[in-house]
Amino acid sequence: MCGDALLGGAPGVERLLAELRAAAQRNAAYDREAALDALLDAPPELWLQLDRFARRTEQQRLELHGGDLLGLLLASLDRDGRLRQAAVERLAGTGGPLAVSALALRTADWVTPVRERAVAALTRRTAPDEAAAAVRLLIRLRDRHRSGGLIEAYGRVLAEPERRRAVRALAADEDPPTRRFGVGLALELGEYVRGDLLRTALRDPDQACRRLCAQRLLELDPEQAGRLLGSRSAVVRELAVAALPDDVPAARLVGPLADRARIVRAQARWRLYSRGEPPVDVYRKQLAKCGPSTPARLAAGLATGLGECGEASDVALLRRLTAPVPPVAWPPLVRRSAVHAIGRLVRPADRVTVLAPLALDPDPGVAREVFEALLPVAGSVPLETIWLGRAHSESSVRRAADRLLRAAKSAGHERPDTA
Repeated sequence: MCGDALLGGAPGVERLLAELRAAAQRNAAYDREAALDALLDAPPELWLQLDRFARRTEQQRLELHGGDLLGLLLASLDRDGRLRQAAVERLAGTGGPLAVSALALRTADWVTPVRERAVAALTRRTAPDEAAAAVRLLIRLRDRHRSGGLIEAYGRVLAEPERRRAVRALAADEDPPTRRFGVGLALELGEYVRGDLLRTALRDPDQACRRLCAQRLLELDPEQAGRLLGSRSAVVRELAVAALPDDVPAARLVGPLADRARIVRAQARWRLYSRGEPPVDVYRKQLAKCGPSTPARLAAGLATGLGECGEASDVALLRRLTAPVPPVAWPPLVRRSAVHAIGRLVRPADRVTVLAPLALDPDPGVAREVFEALLPVAGSVPLETIWLGRAHSESSVRRAADRLLRAAKSAGHERPDTA
């Protein structure tokens, strides 16, 4: 019910409101329970949409009854401020996450008495499930001027020692913004031990949570940097590289220098630059060692890194990595990275001579890189090379060749007329 409403936009939300009102007006307990269950599982974005659209249409005035939670929830969305205030008064004495969600919405109400009563009631709701319901909405309301600072005030309430269980629940919530809030609060309160920090930094699905825990772990124990280098998150790996000792051997930085993420490679290069060691020397030395048994990711990362800090004289070393056939056949990943690096370093006068023959590579990714790298000298590229790309079976290669053809025509190629 609720998932379809969000996907359906405004009409979907209005249909859901109509269904909820119909359920509230019927005496069937099953319908009411089904509606409440649906709202309990509703994402916070849907609550905001319900609040937005509830006052757009006329509806029959609801009669409030103390035990009618569904009716109270709908009344709290009504266009009549007196009815909203009456609903808030009753919701203030009603427990559970549904009542808290309704109160959280009313903390941004434009009627001052409604807003003040909702704020007063909400700050007393600190059970784990209620805190999660409150934070999910307060975070999304924080930019509204009527609710400014409330999420921070609620965080101070949760910081009381007797409410730490709610903080731990927030730090494990499925909603990413809520979990970030919970993790930040838990870190501020010292709720994490080092094992928890390491586990979250390595495994949490949310990057912001991983970063927060990695930062705190490295503050407490910089020697954990080595373990964090294995994180899936580039941000965490970058923090780990930055936390390595100043005298870390260059050999220890080979992995970060060849990392798949640019920010990690840049941080590793900076560690070498800062102590007067040119990282380009490490790249050259390691690439010269690469052979058939070298892991493809390592060789590709080294090629990419050399392309970011090398010189035109390094093109010869990179060309060695572009061979697609025996006796030394490099994997497509390595060849693509090498071609990309060559495109960054090769002299303009040598670009066509070096790159055009590589358009014959059987891997579409390599061929696409070749055509992209030839764009700066499109007017000098033989049309035979361009037609080779335009006849390729892979659409991405054909598109790259078409871009090169258009650039060649703009550059005044001698034979630009063939379609």
